[in-house]
Amino acid sequence: MPVAKPFRLYICSDIHASERAWRKLINATRANTYKADAILIAGDLTGKALVPIVSEADGSWSATLLGARRTARTEGELAELERSIADVGYYGVRVTPDERAAMETDPELVRRHFEAQITRRVRDWMALAAERLEGSDIPVLLMPGNDDDFAIDPILADSAYARDVNGQVVELTPWHQLVSMGWSSPTPWSTPRELPEEEFLDRLSVLMKDVRDPRKTVMMTHVPPFDSGLDTAPLLSPSLQPTASAGDVLRGPVGSVGVRRAIESFKPVLGVHGHIHESGGERRIGSTVCVNAGSEANHGVLRGYLIDLTEDGVERTLRVEG
Repeated sequence: MPVAKPFRLYICSDIHASERAWRKLINATRANTYKADAILIAGDLTGKALVPIVSEADGSWSATLLGARRTARTEGELAELERSIADVGYYGVRVTPDERAAMETDPELVRRHFEAQITRRVRDWMALAAERLEGSDIPVLLMPGNDDDFAIDPILADSAYARDVNGQVVELTPWHQLVSMGWSSPTPWSTPRELPEEEFLDRLSVLMKDVRDPRKTVMMTHVPPFDSGLDTAPLLSPSLQPTASAGDVLRGPVGSVGVRRAIESFKPVLGVHGHIHESGGERRIGSTVCVNAGSEANHGVLRGYLIDLTEDGVERTLRVEG
């Protein structure tokens, strides 16, 4: 009797509005570089910062990007500046000096600019996916993460190719279902999608009631399980500064206890996580293989995991970089 070939997942997370990283993902999927059968994106599609591009009296434009002042004197240079800003996951906004000054004192103006930019980029990304991937038959299953404003949800719902699976149970492989939840436990930054810690297990338990076999599920949660080695981050002071001892930054687990309890209780075959960029890697919680691809999207680096699944479980894992 012939043995069914493994089903290969390409997993990434925390792209955070990086144009370069998104295009790498779309191009790799179109070329099927990784021979993947499905793409999973574990949250945080949008960026965190606006960069004002200010019109100067001499007709040039100026902006400060990553601490360096940049000047564009031609339309070509301006386009290149905007591309550089987008590649690191920021949003360039053309403004006058007066508008720039107003942004420093009017949080509502900044919010309106930010919402316009994040929705525009997500809409452009969904359009690019539909254009480049039509006919490829490689599903792109994604969800928002804690940093993603709810304004993007209608855009994801209308996507002609990618599918928002947040809060759903969907078919994934010939043997497995995917259970997804894109929220995080509370953070110091009060991001849009945060839950009290005790709600994670409750919400995941409700979702798991709809699965055929808990041990043949892939559980995708944006926040990693607590104390898994996939959730180690600098510990912050009350002023949100990294704490140090003997000259070393103190680090500790910041993941979700509820997610860990759900994994221990339901024993999914695979846990897919993100959120903590610097804690990429692979760990086991009981029989469950858990992965966090990590993220360096702000450097234009696309980090991912290839996971080969069979009816019997995880056959192979490989961390890749593009």
